[in-house]
Amino acid sequence: MKKYFIVFFILFTFSFLFAEEILVSVKNPSRELLNWVQKQHIEIIVFKEGVRLDLVLNEEELGFIEAKKYEYEILSTEEMRMRDIEGYRNYEDLTNELQQIAADYPEITSLTSLGNSTCYDYYLEGNNNYSDFQYQIWCLKLSDNPQENEDEPNIFYAAEIHAREPISLEVDMYILNYLVSNYGISDSVTNWIDNTQIWFIPLMNPDGHKLVTEGWHTMHRKNMRDNDGDGFPDYSTVDGVDLNRNFGYVWGSNGASDNSSSSIYHGPNAWSEQEIVYVRDLIYTHKFYAGITYHSYGEDVLYPLGHLPGACSLDHEIMDDLATEMANSIPKIGGSGYYTPMQAVDFGYTCQGTMGDWGYAEQRIFAFTIELATTFIPPASQVEQICEDNLEAALIMLDRINRSVVTGNVTDENDNPIIAEIIVPEIDSVEGMTEVEPVRSDSTFGRYYRLLLPGEYTFRFHKEGYADIVKNNIEVDSTAITRLDVSLKPEFIKNDNIIVSIDSGYIYLQWENDPDYDYVVYSSENPYDEFEQNETGEFLAHNYWRDTLCGDKKFFMVKRISASD
Repeated sequence: MKKYFIVFFILFTFSFLFAEEILVSVKNPSRELLNWVQKQHIEIIVFKEGVRLDLVLNEEELGFIEAKKYEYEILSTEEMRMRDIEGYRNYEDLTNELQQIAADYPEITSLTSLGNSTCYDYYLEGNNNYSDFQYQIWCLKLSDNPQENEDEPNIFYAAEIHAREPISLEVDMYILNYLVSNYGISDSVTNWIDNTQIWFIPLMNPDGHKLVTEGWHTMHRKNMRDNDGDGFPDYSTVDGVDLNRNFGYVWGSNGASDNSSSSIYHGPNAWSEQEIVYVRDLIYTHKFYAGITYHSYGEDVLYPLGHLPGACSLDHEIMDDLATEMANSIPKIGGSGYYTPMQAVDFGYTCQGTMGDWGYAEQRIFAFTIELATTFIPPASQVEQICEDNLEAALIMLDRINRSVVTGNVTDENDNPIIAEIIVPEIDSVEGMTEVEPVRSDSTFGRYYRLLLPGEYTFRFHKEGYADIVKNNIEVDSTAITRLDVSLKPEFIKNDNIIVSIDSGYIYLQWENDPDYDYVVYSSENPYDEFEQNETGEFLAHNYWRDTLCGDKKFFMVKRISASD
C-alpha cells in the first residue's frame, strides 16, 4: 500500500510541475479580456489591439476563454513542441561547430568563453546535482585581425536569451556561417570583415536551452537560477530569471514580475544574472554602433525604447528608417507580406529591464530585436527557410555603418583619446523625447559614430574642463561616410602659453590662435579672488588683446569658447 502511495505522490507532483502550457491566440480580444489576463499575471506573447492576443495558458485558464465564447486558435501544445524540437542544435552541437569554425578560419575568427553559466558555477562550487550543466557562454569574434582590438566599428548578433526560442540560435549561426564561408569570395563580405569587428553570441542561455532541447520543459523561458534554494535543478518555472528583464536600465516590474515562479521574473535585483553581466562587460569594452538580438515570435523588427507607455527614443526616425529597410527584406513564412517594423513601445505591451532598451538608453547602441517566425519553436521543416529569409536584414544592418554616418576621433591637444559627448541638436535637443545618455567617444581610440539620415547637421563636442567645439553645416551623404575629427583643448589657456607685454600704459596679452575657438579674457585683483570677465579691454586681433595699465586688475586668464556660440 505504501509503495502505491509513493508512486501516486510522484506522479501527482510531476503533473503539478509540468501542467500543460498551451500557446493560444485569441481573436478580436476585448478590453475586458486583457484586464483579466493582467490581473491573473498571465504571460502575454503578442498583443495587437482588436486583432489578436497570444497567451500561455493552462487548461483551467483555457476553460475560462472557452466559457466566455472567445474565438481562439491553439498554436502549440507540449506534444507539438516535442515533435518540432527535433533538428535543432543542442549545446554540444553548437560548441563543436563553433570550435570547428575557429579551426577552419583562424585568420578571421577568435572563439572565447565569456564565462560559465549559472548552473556550471553551482557544479564547480561542489553541487553534483548540476553535473549535467557544464556550459559556457561562447562568443565568436569575426575580423581580419581577430586577436587585436582595432579602431573599427563593432556590431553584435546575439541569440537565445530566452530558452524556448531556439530558432534564434539557428538564425544566428546561419549568418555566421554565411560570412566566414564567403570571406575572400564576396567583395562585400570581405570588406565587412576587414573593416568591422563582428561579435556572435549565439546562445546566451545554455542552461535553459538544455531544458527545451531535451524535452524537460519546452516552454522554459528563463535561465536556471536556484530560486527556491533547494540545490536541485527544477525542470519547471520554479527556477530561473528572465534574462531579458534583468538589465539595469529602469529595472522594475512593468512587463515583468516579482514572483520568482513567473516566466517573466526579473530577478532579485538588476544585473543579478551572470549571463547578461558577461554581455554587458563585452559592450562596455568596445564601441558598438548597432546590434541585433534574435527572439521568437511575431515576425517583427523592433527598435528601442519600450519600457513604459509613451517612451520615445531620440533617434527614433533614424532607427525606424533602418528597421523598415530590414523588415522589408524579410518575407513572412506564410508568404503574405513582410515583417513589421515598429518602436518596441508599440509592440502591444511594455516591459522593463530589456537588453534593447539598456543598449540604447545607456550606450546609444542601435539595439534591434527581431521577433522571428509565428511560434516559439517552428517545425524543423521551416527552420532553413526562416534562416535564409533573415540573412539580408542582418547584412543591411552590417553595412549601415558605410552610409549616412559621421565618425571620427576626439583627442586632446596631445593627441590622446578622450571620452567626450557628441551632441547633434537636431536629434538630441528635441522636446518630448525620453531622456537617455548622450553619444560618447570611447576611451581607447576616442572613436564615435553618429548614424543619421541624409541632410545637414550641427555637431557639438563637449567634455567637462575642455572648451566645446561646434561644427556647423556638416553634410551627411546617403551613400558615404563623413569624417569629422576634433581636438579639444582645455577651457582655459595655460599661463605659460600666453605672452604678456607692457607698452605705453597698456598691458598686452597674445596667444596661439585656433579657428575653432573665440576667446574671453578674465581678470582679478589677485590670483585668489574670483575672476570676472574683463569688459574694459579690447581685442586688437582674434588672439591679441589689450587693456589700460591701471586700476586693481593685475591677474588675467584667457578662456576658450566655441567659435560658433
